[in-house]
Amino acid sequence: ELINTYPIKGTPVGLLLSTDNKTLYVADWTDDVIYQLDAITMEIQSQFQNGKAPAGMVMSPDGKKLYIANRDSNDVSIFDTDTKQISQRISVGKHPFGLSINKNGSELYVVNVISNTVSVVNTGTLEIQTIRVGEHPYCITPSKDERLLFVTNTQDDSVSIINLANKQSIAKVKVGEVPEGISLDDLTGNIYIANWGSNQVTVIDSQSLKIIAQIKTGDKSRAFGKFVL
Repeated sequence: ELINTYPIKGTPVGLLLSTDNKTLYVADWTDDVIYQLDAITMEIQSQFQNGKAPAGMVMSPDGKKLYIANRDSNDVSIFDTDTKQISQRISVGKHPFGLSINKNGSELYVVNVISNTVSVVNTGTLEIQTIRVGEHPYCITPSKDERLLFVTNTQDDSVSIINLANKQSIAKVKVGEVPEGISLDDLTGNIYIANWGSNQVTVIDSQSLKIIAQIKTGDKSRAFGKFVL
């Protein structure tokens, strides 16, 4: 049921709720702006200029840093939530889009769509390791035990699986057509993939790395960010 609609200028793409649930961040793709809204009233509190075509966003577990993927700048902005300023911008691959972060905030995972890579950023040193994945990757999530990374590859209908211990791709699982969104079920540890081209959600067991279900959905199933609790 639709509760309400709130107008935002430009083209809102990324959405992120702060760790204290008080602020909603909205990435405006066309005007290169990040809006900060009161999560209760949905009124815009402030905004700041960012890199070009901001998309995915994640926040550090302590809520002090907001990471923003800037697709057309080929970098990631680090926004300090205390000073309300961008403290740094990190160059990654071409067209960064989806982001994720581990539970203690020590590693940031960046999907580079045109480079067909994932950048693993050490958030303390800002050192980067680059891992090759499939064609036109889109979104990413760690497994529940944080041993693995799962990455959707939209142009070869697969999910790449990365071993985080040695930062190596270890497997590729064929899923539905044009897989985009990916999300971890925190309760079961299963991985859910929204397949835009085949109107279904694929469920992967993160231990066996086998497909355990294909769930039929409506037309053009898409997701960006976490969509399973």
